[in-house]
Amino acid sequence: MRLPPRLIATVRRIVDSVLIFLILVVLFGMVLGRLVPLTGRTTLIIGGGSMEPALRIGTAVIVDPVAPTDIRVGNIVSLRSGDHLQSIFTHRVTRIVPHEGTIWIETKGDANKDVDPSITSTANVIGRVSTTIPYAGFLLALLSAPSGIIFVLCLAIVLLLFVWLIESFEVDAVASRVSMTVAPDPVVAATRVAPPAAAEPGPALPRSPSTRAARSQHLRRTRRAAMDPLPPGD
Repeated sequence: MRLPPRLIATVRRIVDSVLIFLILVVLFGMVLGRLVPLTGRTTLIIGGGSMEPALRIGTAVIVDPVAPTDIRVGNIVSLRSGDHLQSIFTHRVTRIVPHEGTIWIETKGDANKDVDPSITSTANVIGRVSTTIPYAGFLLALLSAPSGIIFVLCLAIVLLLFVWLIESFEVDAVASRVSMTVAPDPVVAATRVAPPAAAEPGPALPRSPSTRAARSQHLRRTRRAAMDPLPPGD
């Protein structure tokens, strides 16, 4: 099956763009999930709607370490709570409460009507939110699961196979154009190659004067020869 060269080129550009986009997205996810923590900061995923519309579900946030004395009302901080401090949530600071020589904070979600049930020690604060990236949390969740990694690898393999298939179509199209250019039509080639047949020589025709002046001159010479007297005999 032969496809139009323009269609092949268009599909090739689309597939190449999708493949490059996939590679860039994966690299971006690796930077957020792997390289950012190496700088001392933390990348977290917003999994609830308590901070909407400031932080929507699926937003990735980069949290910078912050000293307790640098926390201000209105800052968005991520902190640990619950039994064994296993739960992590990100809320806005609404009040700073000095307590027993330490600093405690009161927090509240933007979408919640009431403040959080208890104040939290700044010792449990992971850091202050410095950067938010909408929807990047879905990418981090995908790359953090084994099934998500397998899905991305399978998608990349399918795209590579598709590129290989398109390249085979391109090679066939180029070969077809080259053959059409090099091999001429057999009828035209025969007409161009075959030399014209040589004409056989015919019988020689007697030469005669071809103009009126030549004929007149010939007649005068004949008459003059007839009028001359014969030479005397011996």
